[in-house]
Amino acid sequence: MTAPLVSIVIPCYNAERYVGEAIQSALEQSYPNKEVIVIDDGSTDGSLERIRSFGEAIRWQSGPNRGGAAARNRGVGLARARLVQFLDADDLLYPQKLARQVPLAVAEPANLVLCDWEVGPIDHPERRQVRSNTYAGDDPVIRALSERIHTPAPLHSKELLESIGGFREELPCGQDRDLYLRLACAGASFSHLAEVLYIVRRRPGSVSSNTVRVLEVNGRIHGEAYAELERAGKLTEPRAAAFAGRMAHDARQYLRHGMKDKAREYFRTARRMHPGGGIRDAFSPLGRVLCGVLGPVLTDRIAGSTRRLRARIRRLGLPS
Repeated sequence: MTAPLVSIVIPCYNAERYVGEAIQSALEQSYPNKEVIVIDDGSTDGSLERIRSFGEAIRWQSGPNRGGAAARNRGVGLARARLVQFLDADDLLYPQKLARQVPLAVAEPANLVLCDWEVGPIDHPERRQVRSNTYAGDDPVIRALSERIHTPAPLHSKELLESIGGFREELPCGQDRDLYLRLACAGASFSHLAEVLYIVRRRPGSVSSNTVRVLEVNGRIHGEAYAELERAGKLTEPRAAAFAGRMAHDARQYLRHGMKDKAREYFRTARRMHPGGGIRDAFSPLGRVLCGVLGPVLTDRIAGSTRRLRARIRRLGLPS
């Protein structure tokens, strides 16, 4: 059987230092039948010159800055292949990624095969750590809620991407979380390939590093997906509990940023989603007991004080 074409789509915005390495990792795939498409999203540094330096080895376009989601969607629109591999301009693919995942994607186009990855600061490769998806269940919606699925992780069916409208360009962040959750709600499944096949390199000041903005967008994403499943009659009790757990988890994150009103709003939303209010997923066993007596806000304050005390004891070298 002829190896099917795969389109590798790379959005780029002001990544002059890194985009060349990303493109090179795409070109160096051991899988033979591929095309590399780079979308320059209105960069103001030397990114476009670096992209052009690859000549006819790649296809590229440049346009005004509209965000990574719009750039990815544009790349999908240009893709000649039925399979799409996304790669951010500061990340890298291992040479065997396509070769390992293409046969699996061809066998089951609606099944997104996730793999393991390395992650760490972009300027300190020695600090990279290997990470793996750990969800052991078979519900794709709960997996999309409970795990961080990076954009480069699977190979995508172009047809499936286009059927749900691709990435939502109006979201300021969290587009990958939103995409995978909508794919799961639309009937896509996930499986796991226990191999390290890509590298996520963290840059300071990236969109995803703004925690408060991510929390705000998460609330919108989760609320809309919950409502859609409810309308479709697909909101099972375990799914409702998982949504509530995510909202309660994010409420605790708001508390760590001193935003009590937003935290209380998210805790209330979690209770509306599920009678348990997400407490089981967001707190330890002891914390769950305390929540029943003190409520989640005060319980989180006690937990935070305990964490700080333990950290201080460790710094002083005292027995805990």
